[in-house]
Amino acid sequence: MDQLASKNAPTPWLIIPHFIFGGISLLVVTVLITFLPDALTQHYFNPHLLAITHLLVLGCISMVIFGALYQLIPVIMETKLFNEKLAFLSFFLFALGIILLVISFWNFWLAESIYIAASSIILAVLFFVVNVSFTANASTKKSIEKRFIFTSTVWLLFTVIIGTLLAINLTHTFIPVSHLQLLTIHAHSGFVGWFILLIIGVSSRLLPMFMVSHNLTVSKLTKAYYLINLGLIAVIISLYFSITYGVYVSGGAVVIGLFFYLSFLFEAYKKRIKKSLDIGMKQTAASFIIMIIPIALIQLISISSNLFDNINIPSVIVYGSTLLFGFVSSLILGQTYKTLPFIIWLKVYKNKIGKQKIPFPKDLYSETIAKIQFVSFTLGIMMLILGIMLQQNFVISIAGIVMFIAVLLYNINMLKIIFHQPIKPQND
Repeated sequence: MDQLASKNAPTPWLIIPHFIFGGISLLVVTVLITFLPDALTQHYFNPHLLAITHLLVLGCISMVIFGALYQLIPVIMETKLFNEKLAFLSFFLFALGIILLVISFWNFWLAESIYIAASSIILAVLFFVVNVSFTANASTKKSIEKRFIFTSTVWLLFTVIIGTLLAINLTHTFIPVSHLQLLTIHAHSGFVGWFILLIIGVSSRLLPMFMVSHNLTVSKLTKAYYLINLGLIAVIISLYFSITYGVYVSGGAVVIGLFFYLSFLFEAYKKRIKKSLDIGMKQTAASFIIMIIPIALIQLISISSNLFDNINIPSVIVYGSTLLFGFVSSLILGQTYKTLPFIIWLKVYKNKIGKQKIPFPKDLYSETIAKIQFVSFTLGIMMLILGIMLQQNFVISIAGIVMFIAVLLYNINMLKIIFHQPIKPQND
């Protein structure tokens, strides 16, 4: 953890707005699920589900990732962020684009508003990619983690460009494939190329550090890198040209790559010196266990359905929901308790270390609230999956309420961390 205190770290006021925006977005998502459960029991290409999904993917997950990366890049790449002003500009453009995009999807406005939203998001992502790229170039450190992170930003840019082309193609058809094929390409380039690669790059450095694990087999990560990237490229080509066999084979390569990564994490867990896991690491561990569900489910969907014709709609929505809520969102919530407290702790106490008795980063939030949030969010995910599988709107609404409570508790803890006031010395 000492590395996180690097003098290269940016101002906390760059990072904090990303976490606040992300927390509010996730809270709104749970409200929408509660009052509009039918969005999850219709075809996945419906306006309300598109709005909810993009608010979750961009407004919560990607926004928090942007903020966290600005803090973590100095740790992983051992250099300062290229340009903080560019990062601030990226945040405002990203926030503006997300709000306008969600409103456009909700009302199914496929004209000027969605083009403005897409342009704002593309600019924001481009500025983010430029920041990461120039930071990586300034770093003399070579590592597989650095390669994962940089490649994931390229996939993010590709994803938003494909999404923009898809939006344009809805009203001005110029791409000779179905909208659903483009949507599938857009979704998986984001899921695998952006989220999975980034998560591997960051977690393969931080999780062993948090668990104090040494002498790990890094070659597993190298194999995962090439299998996932080459497999994803082949998947996209196969999807575009409707080559079913190609999707199966290349998808299998991606899955094998993921298992190399999971094997690396399991090795880190077995070799850990720190045996007890705090609440943040417990939720992180749970998210990786849950990830097995979408990996298995996509294989069943591929076997039992025609990828380009007769798709099992509930199974696809369960797959997406489990991946986004059960894996990525749970991981984000868990790692918030590992990153945000230290960022604020460093801001408040960096000039008091060794001069007076100060709290630990974990003392900045309520562990009781965090435990209740973890249990209720996990319960809500399980109920959500059950409701979608049974096509029961009532069960989905109850799941939304349970998840709302969990996210509300998460936001309370997050604000408790952000607005933490320094503890006065006992002799004052």
